[in-house]
Amino acid sequence: MITVLRILFCVIWSIFWITSSLIIYLFTWSSHIPVAMARSSWAPGILWAFGLKVSCEGSELLDRNTPYVFVSNHQSFLDIPILFRTIPHNLYFVAKKELKWIPFLGWYMMATGMIFIDRSDRKKSVESLRRTGRLINKGKSVLMFPEGTRSKDRQIAPFKKGPLVMAKEAKVAVVPLGILEEGEMVAWGKTGKTLIKVCIGRPIPYADHMPTFIEEVRTQVGLLANKPLALTS
Repeated sequence: MITVLRILFCVIWSIFWITSSLIIYLFTWSSHIPVAMARSSWAPGILWAFGLKVSCEGSELLDRNTPYVFVSNHQSFLDIPILFRTIPHNLYFVAKKELKWIPFLGWYMMATGMIFIDRSDRKKSVESLRRTGRLINKGKSVLMFPEGTRSKDRQIAPFKKGPLVMAKEAKVAVVPLGILEEGEMVAWGKTGKTLIKVCIGRPIPYADHMPTFIEEVRTQVGLLANKPLALTS
């Protein structure tokens, strides 16, 4: 019963805030306010529904007027509201193209300028990363999960190079993030309070030698998330 109520609340809450955001977008033609609404209103409601208490450390390391590429470990479907709530920047992100066709969510993402990527087509994937680079050059910060999928073994999987190549091409620093949970991560049907901490690392300037750059960022994410690095194949 608890699970059903949580799902129902999240659906209704998301539809309400997405609809409100789209109405505001139609009047302002600006993506800034709808994205800010996700950070200040939508995300806190989702976290409340799942009994999550979120804290953040390291935000003093960031310049609010500087765009970054934020990269984080990925362990739960709640990672996006967690990071929306804790990172003191409006966040834009790259998502798989299938999300474009989901009612309300897809409409919101298209209206606010989120980037969709076709993982099955390398040429289209590269073009998506180029569009993301142009987004950053306009002063917008991007959130990415370089592992490519949620971790199933609590380790930091090898990073895909696309997000970090993009940071280099856009000439912006990468900010490593670590999401830690005290106790088990929330799942559908789990009850009780869970404390989530987001640790923000010091921005890492882009580097020309990509393999070293990728491993430096991955190592920092692992340290911040207090998780071991999975062995590379």
